[in-house]
Amino acid sequence: MKIRMSYAISLVCLSAIVLLAQSAKLEGTWVTDGYPAAEAAKKAGKSLTGMAEGTGIKFKVDEKKGKVSGTITQLNTDKEYDIQDGKLTDKTFTFKSVESVPLGLGNNNQRGGGGFGNASPNAPAAILWKGELTDANTVTLTRLDASGAPAGMPLVLHRAGK
Repeated sequence: MKIRMSYAISLVCLSAIVLLAQSAKLEGTWVTDGYPAAEAAKKAGKSLTGMAEGTGIKFKVDEKKGKVSGTITQLNTDKEYDIQDGKLTDKTFTFKSVESVPLGLGNNNQRGGGGFGNASPNAPAAILWKGELTDANTVTLTRLDASGAPAGMPLVLHRAGK
């Protein structure tokens, strides 16, 4: 009887650990505290000037390859960024964000040249980031300079509600 009880308790504990490990994943949508208000103002056609930063990030993760990709939407500036060269190690990750350039505009709207978005010499520079999954519902991102040193204040995002 004692053996059965200890097996049952072990099984419950193991199940709880597995559930916690699954909930602490990077994949999904993350937003700053100002995102809901900025989103509501934008939908209502109101100005976003002076509002808290409204940034949303949709991370896609390939855990087997340790790769991160996705998009960043910045409501206050109405810009979108692609996440490139993302690498994931346990709860820390790095990536570059590159402003999305509509096809055809990457060559200053000149005819010819193909217009392959960021392939243009005028394409926006990549921004380097380092992030950490601080808990199951919080991600902290720090912008890095060219040498890899932190540049600016950290950006804190929370898992978006479903």
